[in-house]
Amino acid sequence: MKSKLFGVLLLIEAAALLLTAAVALHYQRVAGDGDARYFLLTAALTGAVGLFLYCIGRMSKPGRLQIRDTFMVVALSWVLFSLFGMLPFLMYGTVDNVTDAFFETMSGFTTTGATVLSNIDQQPHGILFWRSLMQWMGGLGVVVFTLAFIPSVAKGSKKMSLFAAEAPGLSVEKLAPTMGATSRALWLIYIFLTFLCAVAYRIGPMNTFDAVCHALTTLATGGFSTHQASMGYFQSSYLEYVCVAFMFLSGVNFGMYYFMFSGRFKVIAKNEELRWYVILIIGGTLLFLGRFYFAPRFNIFTDEQLAAHPMNGAERLRTSLFHVVALLSNTGFQGQNYDYDTWGRLFIIPTVVMMIIGGCAGSTSGGIKVVRVLVLFKYIKKSIYELIHPSSVYTIKISDQPVEEMSVRRVVSFFSLFIILFMVNMVLLTAMGMGVEEAGVSYLTCFSNYGPGTGITGPSGTFGDIHFAAKWLLAFDMVVGRLEIFTILLLFTRSFWQAK
Repeated sequence: MKSKLFGVLLLIEAAALLLTAAVALHYQRVAGDGDARYFLLTAALTGAVGLFLYCIGRMSKPGRLQIRDTFMVVALSWVLFSLFGMLPFLMYGTVDNVTDAFFETMSGFTTTGATVLSNIDQQPHGILFWRSLMQWMGGLGVVVFTLAFIPSVAKGSKKMSLFAAEAPGLSVEKLAPTMGATSRALWLIYIFLTFLCAVAYRIGPMNTFDAVCHALTTLATGGFSTHQASMGYFQSSYLEYVCVAFMFLSGVNFGMYYFMFSGRFKVIAKNEELRWYVILIIGGTLLFLGRFYFAPRFNIFTDEQLAAHPMNGAERLRTSLFHVVALLSNTGFQGQNYDYDTWGRLFIIPTVVMMIIGGCAGSTSGGIKVVRVLVLFKYIKKSIYELIHPSSVYTIKISDQPVEEMSVRRVVSFFSLFIILFMVNMVLLTAMGMGVEEAGVSYLTCFSNYGPGTGITGPSGTFGDIHFAAKWLLAFDMVVGRLEIFTILLLFTRSFWQAK
């Protein structure tokens, strides 16, 4: 069963590579690009391995995936996708080593958006389209796509476990009678919003290619762009506001759109996580707006830092809103006033905090999710309340629904593991030559799947110059953050492998 599922996943990647090859062939004809043959070769290799694994699965004894198998399939599928997906970068010469190729590809599939490239504008159309398509495929997850459109592959298996292992959030609920129908509904909403985003971009100063590529990475909250300057390349306020709108939509639980199309507006109105997501965006925008406004009155800013700030009210509002939504949705796009490193240290802390929080559970955004922050604060409140009133019973509720004790324990465990991983990464990354601040923010941005860090990995830099071992560690952090710790760490526990 596992071989069959891995085979289908690789065949899906081969189909995506063939689509990219078609795009590359078109631009080979009209622009003289020379990367099409590398995508055709990679598609052939990926398809051959996928077909081989599928045939092995078909010939083996019929079985069903157990819970342990589902976690292994989901975790290893991201590694497999990255190993095959990095081949065009190596073959064409976009990068000259396996480390950079794997880092760039894992950053794509996990929708992190961190890049080692400093010459994006010089890359051929096929390479640029593949970077965007990788992020779009990783946005909702390829395993979820398989459940949606090829449900027979996991017939008889625990599809809820497969879905839960890849879908981010506190818990997983069926929106439709079956998990296959739920996955299909989410993907159809995802495709529809991507189409709308591409149309909106095309109305502005983007050409069709740029519009499609940026729509793919916007809905995936990935942040890869076809230009080194990201959204700032176009110098368009219209595009930045369109980008803000679709980044916001991508950070919302996709189940809310299902309820909207079903006419269940009361469910949306009662959703506490969505309410706090909006509050955080409004509050964060006002915070940055206020700091930009009052910055000239403080002595802590240098003339160079003040010169990097937006100069008038309209620019301050657009920059603040774009920055906050890009952070909370973990998209990582950069606008016209993009380099928060040059704004001054007063802007770094709220930037990092919002990067860590991320968007809503069930969205394509990264981070620890708004709902987990809510549960953690309510758990702290409960602990204080029980100290004052030991005999009382206090139930944690989200959207007027009680949260199971097991879910609360998982949230507390999640934060504990997050802090442990942060400390371990700080020790390892600083030992690899990174500064303390650069190491901390680089870990946080990769774990949160945001993209830019600070210093040499900041919005005006890349991850290309850090130690090769640091790239492998941060690539591991990306997939740990994308699958939200437990799916990966379970694979490193002896009891998990010994369980029947």
